[in-house]
Parts: sequence; C-alpha cells; structure tokens
Amino acid sequence: MTDAKLTDATFLLLINGAIGLTFAAAFLGTTWRSSVELGRWCATAFVCAAATVLIEALARDIPSVRLASTLSFGSLMAALSLIAAGLRRHYRPDSHLGWLGAAALLAVVFTALAGVDLPRGGWAQALTYQLPFAAILAFAAGTVLRHAPGRAVDLVLAGVLGLCALQFAAKAVLIPLEGADNGVRDYLTSAYARYSQTAGSILSLMLGVALLALVVREVIAEATGRLERDGLSGVLTRTAFLERAERLAEAAPPGTRIGLLLCDLDHFKAINDRFGHPAGDEVIRRFGALLAACARQGDLCGRIGGEEFCLLMPAADVEALARIAAALRTGAEQMRFAWLPEERRITASLGGTLIAPGEPLASAIRRADIALYQAKADGRNRYRMADRPEAA
Repeated sequence: MTDAKLTDATFLLLINGAIGLTFAAAFLGTTWRSSVELGRWCATAFVCAAATVLIEALARDIPSVRLASTLSFGSLMAALSLIAAGLRRHYRPDSHLGWLGAAALLAVVFTALAGVDLPRGGWAQALTYQLPFAAILAFAAGTVLRHAPGRAVDLVLAGVLGLCALQFAAKAVLIPLEGADNGVRDYLTSAYARYSQTAGSILSLMLGVALLALVVREVIAEATGRLERDGLSGVLTRTAFLERAERLAEAAPPGTRIGLLLCDLDHFKAINDRFGHPAGDEVIRRFGALLAACARQGDLCGRIGGEEFCLLMPAADVEALARIAAALRTGAEQMRFAWLPEERRITASLGGTLIAPGEPLASAIRRADIALYQAKADGRNRYRMADRPEAA
C-alpha cells in the first residue's frame, strides 16, 4: 500500500514539475522579443515552482530536515513572490518592490530558524507555514483587482489567484484538524501528499493559463501598437489615427466639443530636395516628438500625410486649440537639426476646428484643411481657425 501511495505522490510531483517547466518555457517563448516583462517574471516563478517539486521529491535524500523544509518553503515563496512582484510591476510600473522581497525573506528566515522546530501537524506550524503563501497570493489578487483595467482576462486572473490563496488558507486549517502533516521527509508516503499535489496540479494549470493569457494579450497589444505607429514620427499612422478618432468622437458624451488641429510643415519638399532624405527624416521625427509632447493626456496624434500631422483633442475649446497651435509653432521654430545648417529654421502652418456634435470626422477634417491652406496663403507659419460648425 505504501509503495502505491509513493508511486501516486511521486507521479503527481512529476506532473507538477513538468507543468512548471512547460509554463516557464511558454512565458519565455512568448515574450522573447517583447518588452512585456511580466513574462520573464512568470517564467522565473514557474522555474522556482518546479524546483519546489524537485526538493520535495528528493527530501528523503537531503541530510537535514531543517534544510529540506527551508529549501521547499523558500523556493515556493520565491515562486509566489515573483508572480506577485511581476503583477505589481506590470500594473504599477513605478512601484517599489523591496518591501515585498524583504517580507518573503523574513518568512523564509523564520521558517529556517523557528518554524521547523514547531510541532508537526499543529496549529502553530500549519499557520506559519501556509498563511504566508495565502497572504502573498491574496496580495497579488488585490493588485489585479485594484490596478488592472478590469478586462475579462484580469478578472479571471484575480479569481484564480484568490482560489490559490484560499487553498493555502484551507490547508492551514485542515492540516491540524486532520493531523495530515508528518514532515517533509514523510510527505511522499502520506495520503495528504496525493490530495495536496492533485489540488496543486489543478490550480497550477489554472494559474499558468490565466497568467499566460494575460501575457499573450499584452504581447499582442504591444505588436498591434507597433503596427499602428508610424515608424519615423512615432505617432499614429493615418489609418490608425482615423479609426481611433472615429471611435473617440462617437463615444464622446452628448454636447462635448472635440478639437481638431491639422499641421503641415512649410517647404518640406525643398528640405528633402536640397539637403537629402536624411534631413527630411530628422525633421519628421523631431516634429512628431514635439506633437506628442504638446498633446494632452487623452489626445490623439497622427501622421496623416508625408509632412502633415493631425491632433484630435477631446473636450477642447477655441482657446485650447490656439494654445497648442502656438506651442507647436514656437517649438518648431526653436528646433536645431544635425542634418540642416544652423541658420535653417522649420516652420509649420496650422488649421483648427471644433467638431460639432454628430458631425462626421471627414467633414471636420475638410474644414480644418481649408483653414490650414488659408494659413499658408497668408504667408505660412500661421494658425487659422475654421468657421464655427453648425450643429449636425
């Protein structure tokens, strides 16, 4: 009977180890050429989880019970802490994580110095061993619920993290009630090992899938964002800008005025012809950065032509359009370029309008374009405001 239990528990340990390493490889492969750092955090975490399984499988061969328990606890604490830290950094990039690492280290040190000596299967030992895991997972779930944008993938992940936290909390209660924990060396021969590893397998799969779904979504969003960005100016491409602008205009609350600003670089063709395309590229790149810097939070910036840019400003008025236009004209004039002579200045002509409620975006762009060409006709390096639209 003991051999059967040993075989069952060892088999489940092998499954959990394989799960950990498989997910680690999946996270690394998914984010190999991506800037989504959460994938690297999760990959390292699942390697640590696989190490936990290996330590438990070899516990009988480790000469010291204290060492075996500390290694097992420490590797699992590292795995869960890495997941919690990765999620915190993902949703709150400015977060300081030193305190989280210090708390995890403190729990490991306590286990090594005192926790191992507590009576096995007693309340003190069960609570001090299991509750730190429950706490770190609850913290991770809270991070997702509080700081995530509330998408379905975020809510599912928070739910799975909550289930994992409940599992460890339940083990802290069930172990002393059932007298299930006889020590790390006797773990594989206990019925508790089979139940624990079965639950661990299911929850590891659920957690791995939920985390991988989040990482894949972020990688896809990053790739989509790169495709929507003009490679030279750094702002949205024409297609992406028009699509987003249409959605934003349609979603605006009734009565909201949206500002539209068209910008055209003066004599840009002459710059390319006289100084070469590297000079023209530098001008486009620098002006795109200027436009993005002048835009307010929530504004849309796009390059809709060779030297033509557009800025969509939700909840704007005539004064706001004029301020941004002035900032763009001044900023362009003050630029200096490596590919242009020191005395060469860049200017921009601008046309602005307010989109009337219900007005098609194409109609507003046409009116702003008329104002832009009026600015050019008046001598360039000017801003002109289109006539106020009539309500649609």
